[in-house]
Amino acid sequence: MKTSFKIATLIGIPIKIHFSLIIILGLFAWAFSVDTFSVFGFLIGFGGLPISTLAQLLLGALIAVLLFICVLLHELGHSYVTQKLGYKINSITLFIFGGISNSEEIPRNPKEEIKIAIVGPAVSLLIGSILYVFYVLIKPYYGTIPINAIIILLGSLSFYNLILAGFNLIPAFPIDGGRVLRATFALKMNYQRATKIASNIAKGVAIIMAVFGIFFNIWLILIAIFIFFGASQEEKSLQISSALENKKVKDVMRKDFESVSPDITIQKLYDIIQNKRYLSLPVLKDEKVVGVVSIDDIKKVDRDKWDNALVEDVMNNNFSTVSSDEDAFSAFKKLIRKHIDLLIVKDADKSLGVISRDDILKDIQISGLNKI
Repeated sequence: MKTSFKIATLIGIPIKIHFSLIIILGLFAWAFSVDTFSVFGFLIGFGGLPISTLAQLLLGALIAVLLFICVLLHELGHSYVTQKLGYKINSITLFIFGGISNSEEIPRNPKEEIKIAIVGPAVSLLIGSILYVFYVLIKPYYGTIPINAIIILLGSLSFYNLILAGFNLIPAFPIDGGRVLRATFALKMNYQRATKIASNIAKGVAIIMAVFGIFFNIWLILIAIFIFFGASQEEKSLQISSALENKKVKDVMRKDFESVSPDITIQKLYDIIQNKRYLSLPVLKDEKVVGVVSIDDIKKVDRDKWDNALVEDVMNNNFSTVSSDEDAFSAFKKLIRKHIDLLIVKDADKSLGVISRDDILKDIQISGLNKI
């Protein structure tokens, strides 16, 4: 199921929104429209303005959208510096907890990682500070409904951008402060150990945050879960990249692999997949790979038609390939990014083998045994 949708391209980067963003935008719009309150001198929310409910909701929606535009600018700050340092950004996705830049790789140079991580909070701090200056200048004129609405708009956006900058400096993966912490450790030790320590600190922060969330705010629990699993994922990702370091696709691919013919029935394909426990299989015709078929392809056909439908009716002709000399970790990232289980290894239009997630994970496990 597709959960993210492209809405634009900025500085060469596809901008996507996750379906969860729609939910949070609605909640934010409602929250900003139902009440007006003051916190640390900032006026927030349009509930106290003597205007119609519809007008309050529209103003609330405006703040919600502008706030996530500010989040996008935060992520674009990261991405701009990342690209300047020579790394590729595949996309930026806005979702319920903010935004995330999908980079081809995480810099192993600590100084570069610090530059990339710190620029996001710096952008948010700059936006919040500029808006705060305008807020302070206009606030003395509070009185009429249009001026009051502008003051609340500036105050709300300024406050939440400053909060965003501060929150992202918390030393916990996967937020920016965790990356700064990891890079700081990496200046004095190897990257894997630095990640392990930073990850454990992040998990500790998440547990403390969850405990506070039980007594004060359920959002803290949700953020704690996000941080805890983000830290675990960061550690796991580094373990995989370290295990595959200096390895090529040809080192982990399978030259002898199971395949199916395009003219067998879906029922026979299902029997093969069930017996051999495969998720995907290459389709060969005249000893040439002509497609890839997976469990998901089988699901497209009604069960009562399996005895008549053929593999060639459902197989993917536009299958993904990889070169035998490509980095094994790059191939692994391609599998993850494309949400597939199998890549065909090809050189100069000649199929040499296949590589799957299982192949890579088994290689990682064997590499781990070699270190015992």
